Formats: sequence, C-alpha cells, structure tokens
Amino acid sequence: MNRYDLVLLGLILEKDCCGYDIITQIRERELDRWAKISTSTVYTRLAKLEKTGFIVGHIEREGNRPERTVYSLAEKGLDLFRKEVVRHLTGFNDDPRTLGFAFLYGIEPKEVVRALEAQERQLLREVERLNKMIEDEPKPTLYPEGPFLNCMSRDHILVELKYVRAAISILKDPSRNTKLDRYFGINFGARNFNQQD
Repeated sequence: MNRYDLVLLGLILEKDCCGYDIITQIRERELDRWAKISTSTVYTRLAKLEKTGFIVGHIEREGNRPERTVYSLAEKGLDLFRKEVVRHLTGFNDDPRTLGFAFLYGIEPKEVVRALEAQERQLLREVERLNKMIEDEPKPTLYPEGPFLNCMSRDHILVELKYVRAAISILKDPSRNTKLDRYFGINFGARNFNQQD
C-alpha cells in the first residue's frame, strides 16, 4: 500500500464519498501537499482499491445530476487502513532530501546555494503560514500547544530550516565546500576521503 491509498481509505472511512468529494477534501485539507496526490491518481487508485476489494462502489443519482460512484470501506479495507496507519506512524521513511545532500559533490556550490536560499525563503513563508493557522485555531485543542498536525508540521519545517542553513554555510565556505568530493561527503570531517574506501 502507498500513501495515496492511506489518504483515500481514511477519507472514505470518515464518510462514504465519490471521487469528486475526495478530491475536494484533499484540496481543502491540503493533503495534496503532504501526499502529492493528483486528480488522476485519485481515480486510478479508487479503481484499484475497488478491484482488489478494499472499497465497494455503488452508483447514486441526486436529482438531475449525473450518476456518480460512491465508495464505502469494505472490512478488508478497514483492516488494511488500520495496519497502514500504524506502519506510517512507526516506520522509518527516509527523507528524499538526504539523497540531494549526499550528492552535493556533483554540483557547483554557488548553484546549490541559490537553490537552498530559495528553499530557505519558502520554508520561512511556510512557518509563518502555519504559525498564523496555529494562532487562529480556536482553543483549547486536544494538544496544549495548538492544533497537533499544524504544530508538528511547523516543527518539522524548523528542523529542515536548520539543516538547509547549515548546508548553505558549508557550501559558502571554500575551506569546507572543497572537501565535498564524494557521496555523503557532507557527513565527514577533514580526514582523507580516499582512505575511507
């Protein structure tokens, strides 16, 4: 199972719904930012989940509107959903940015610095946006610091911001950036990399 299916099963568990309703909920809740889920992916994954028996679709018609397929969760889908929630909470999902940092040696430091500085600005805007959402949320929430998911997202971004800034500092310093001459070079100190093989 992938993250798309987890999103779809979770929304269907909340309320029986059609593809259009799911897409609307994904956009309203900004799940497309988290799960990178597109409209075509929603319909493709719904068809696959139905074919494999995790969801059940039935045709409905409301007034003069066109027919639509409304999906509900099958028992098999509920079992899978529960397993996947636990897997996503406890599994280790390495951040793909790690690979970018691992291969820094293959690109000019100035080029990377420009990209990372743009990323830094974007992260700062996102922290600002999340802080506003946290402030605007009616209190109290279940989590004493504010809306749990918004606080968690902000705190993750603050950690990312820390490392983006650290990478910028390393890349701007010629005494350090010249030592980035191999995969994961950013992990090492001043030792001779050739002796590491």
